[in-house]
Amino acid sequence: MDGEGYRLVEPDAAIVALPEQAWRPDLVDYAAHDAYRDLAVRPSLANRIGGLSIFLSSMAVLLIKRLVRYEMIPNDVRSDATFGGRASMVGHALKNMVARPPARSARIMRADPGTGHLGRDGIHVVTMRPKDFATLDEVASPQFEVLRKRREQRAGKKRAFEESRGRTTRREQMALFDVIERVLTDAGIMDVASAYMQRPGKVIDVNPQINDASDTFWKDIFPDTPPSELPGSAYCHRDASGGDLKAIIYMTDVGPTNGPFSYVVGSHRMQISTVDDLICEANDSNGLAGTDAVSRARFAALPAKFRQKGSFGNDLLPTAPLAQDIACGLWAITAPEGSIVLFDTKGIHRGGMVESGERRVITCVIG
Repeated sequence: MDGEGYRLVEPDAAIVALPEQAWRPDLVDYAAHDAYRDLAVRPSLANRIGGLSIFLSSMAVLLIKRLVRYEMIPNDVRSDATFGGRASMVGHALKNMVARPPARSARIMRADPGTGHLGRDGIHVVTMRPKDFATLDEVASPQFEVLRKRREQRAGKKRAFEESRGRTTRREQMALFDVIERVLTDAGIMDVASAYMQRPGKVIDVNPQINDASDTFWKDIFPDTPPSELPGSAYCHRDASGGDLKAIIYMTDVGPTNGPFSYVVGSHRMQISTVDDLICEANDSNGLAGTDAVSRARFAALPAKFRQKGSFGNDLLPTAPLAQDIACGLWAITAPEGSIVLFDTKGIHRGGMVESGERRVITCVIG
């Protein structure tokens, strides 16, 4: 389903959709992983206490965020520290607690024409009309310039993922939000998202992002161990969020070496219990999912049930069945500027791993 003048992009013919399966805590075998095995067998008391304390405190915060559906509250409301802003935040939270969304299991069964490829594959890609891209590019340019200057301040230093992404609010960037909403509507993206979520969709957040080959966050794994080849599932993850949708707009042409967004087709159907999903989200948000020595030691010291991550791709052994399924189902979306990638964030995916050139995108949260 796409709007007039918008071109639907199909998955590569060689892609094999991920077979329907259930998430299991042991999908990553940490007891057999060289970077975790010894840490898990002989954890220190300090790491046991420290890791569990971090986990439990982050879980408490996460439960509150899930109760109020925090990601569905617009960024300009979340970031407003005034009394009126806090009151508005409480109002949004109460409204979200009452208006619960349909269960995810019901959403992913809606592989009907109204959900486009999103219901079938977990991802729906279209390329917008040149005139619409030109309008969006003009309105977004000032935001990218601000972000570029911020990145230049870190030239020659390692950047974290968040240092490559800007944040905007509807109140400050009304024109940008308006153009994006018009483009997403004309492209049929909002109709597809609404049909999939079974409720009217709206743009919650808009985040410009720039990446180039100087960004190494995606490959700086196990920094205290000898260099080794990245696993085929490197940087693959499920988002630590309440299960929203995202739309990534390519603001530059993206080829194989320019960091194409990649998605494991069909992975949105992976079934996971609420408890396991919360455990993964907690560890992704509290730092225990990191692959540095300290994070690994604390993570490995957790009880076995709590040793789960949404950002599991760096840890997945190449011989694991899921690693082989990912290799068969991973679709790297190489596409021209103006392409829009709508996807279920609970499917397995990874962002731009840029080897050459520059990649500019705008990531939009749709809730």
